[in-house]
Amino acid sequence: MSNQVQTQVTQVNNQVQNKVNNSNYVDKNSQNKEIGIKVRLLKDYPLICETLERIGIINKRKKEIYPSCYIRKYNNEYYLCHFKEFFLLQNREAHLTKIDLLRRSTIAYLLQKWGLLETYDPADIQQILHKRIDILPHEEKKNYKIIHKYKKHRFI
Repeated sequence: MSNQVQTQVTQVNNQVQNKVNNSNYVDKNSQNKEIGIKVRLLKDYPLICETLERIGIINKRKKEIYPSCYIRKYNNEYYLCHFKEFFLLQNREAHLTKIDLLRRSTIAYLLQKWGLLETYDPADIQQILHKRIDILPHEEKKNYKIIHKYKKHRFI
């Protein structure tokens, strides 16, 4: 493996606490509780959660949205996590990829830009996706079914 590729793999490992394997998937047996981007909430928790419900994968034909990220409170601190990270915390199988982590970083970047939260470490949002992230306008939310791949009550 070249030094450049090895450096890239090391960076990804650091982002998910050394749980990324050679195919860029996180090990389903991860026991790490430090997953996600540590954030400080600047607005009310319910407002941020409602906004996160409208950011994800949208199927306009079926009028469905699949939220990508959630806020997690752990030890009186808040973390923005991709839903697949929650699966890892539950010791469930998850195929968390670099794209998923970039999507999470992009969502954190947008929430910070909108004044809803701020990241403690600016490096957490240095790398973002440069493609479109689906955001459902608030006024259209009532016309869509929100499908959560992660159910909070299973974890908390």
